[in-house]
Amino acid sequence: MISKKDIQFIKEQIEFHKEPLLSVYADVNPAKPENQNNAWKIRIKNSLKEFDIPDHIKKKVFEVLEIDRPSARTIAIFAADDLIERYDLQIDIPVVDLANGRVDVSWGKPNVSPLIFAIDEYERTGVLYLKKTGWHFYEFFLGELKELDDSFNEVSTSEWEELNNNLKEVYHDLLKSRVPTHPDKFPKRINSFVIRFYKKLAQLVEKIVTLKDIKRMILVGPEEQTKHFASFLSKPIRNTIISFAGDLQIQDSSPARIYEKIYPIIESIERNYEKELVDSLENSNIVSGLENTLEALQTGRVYSLIVPWNLNAKVWSCKNGYISTSEEKVKELCGNDNVKKINLKSIIIDLALDYGAKLEFVRGDAEELLIKKYSGLVGLLRW
Repeated sequence: MISKKDIQFIKEQIEFHKEPLLSVYADVNPAKPENQNNAWKIRIKNSLKEFDIPDHIKKKVFEVLEIDRPSARTIAIFAADDLIERYDLQIDIPVVDLANGRVDVSWGKPNVSPLIFAIDEYERTGVLYLKKTGWHFYEFFLGELKELDDSFNEVSTSEWEELNNNLKEVYHDLLKSRVPTHPDKFPKRINSFVIRFYKKLAQLVEKIVTLKDIKRMILVGPEEQTKHFASFLSKPIRNTIISFAGDLQIQDSSPARIYEKIYPIIESIERNYEKELVDSLENSNIVSGLENTLEALQTGRVYSLIVPWNLNAKVWSCKNGYISTSEEKVKELCGNDNVKKINLKSIIIDLALDYGAKLEFVRGDAEELLIKKYSGLVGLLRW
């Protein structure tokens, strides 16, 4: 998992490293048939042959490829005379064209924008599992789930046992006092031990959320207990809760079991958000289509750019940085000799950053609608 220290290193050391620097992104997902038998490794090596890269730089890359087979979905490698860094990521990288296992390679200016975008875009999610024998807290970030082992160290085994014994009394009273009009209402008299202990646990959870910069929370466990405990959290922390996921069929705190439970929830929330975003465009002040949106973006009118995940458009650019779908327009500004045709996907992140626009990538149904209804690119306008 990429740590805060890694993020700082990427932004400070790799992004501003002196040129030339080699940047490589590749699809290495072991679940894909086209990546079996080290085919991904062969594609990386073949792609490097297409560039005039010094042999000692290539050798560095080959050596890190041999360390071990990545279990990740995407691999990112950065190499220079004094640098070699490899990141194995459990996510797909936006705008890097990895269709059919293709490799994205650049030699010269560091190409860290896709990785930095992913780091900035993916929110750290906390997962609290209310297991009977002791609670567990996990951090979900960039597709990986890691348990924070020291989260509840100060809570003894005997305290967990006492909590469970007292909860039996609470839920017994709850079932007797329930009425159809208030199915989730707890009895007024709640066991005093539970109150004290939940307040203590709430403080521990809030400490973790603040320390780890958690933006979203998922609570796993019996619904009555998770919702009851949530009431002891401060309002700002309660507002981060995106799901009460219910209990596990088997009391198992392994990351694999928790991942299986929460990953579909996070994916569903992300896709629903993207669909709602695209649906809302109909009532917003927008510009759509490649040329119109690019022109509005480059005049500073766009504050948010909505982009399909699979961006396959070609555009023309010149040395002053102007981008257009029209070769004639670019030639008028720059002259015939300073024009080149490039993939929009390779510059879209930097383009949005340069003009102060927030970037939103959409997939699935939202992407299909964006392409069909809005010709594949939309800008929300400042004016």
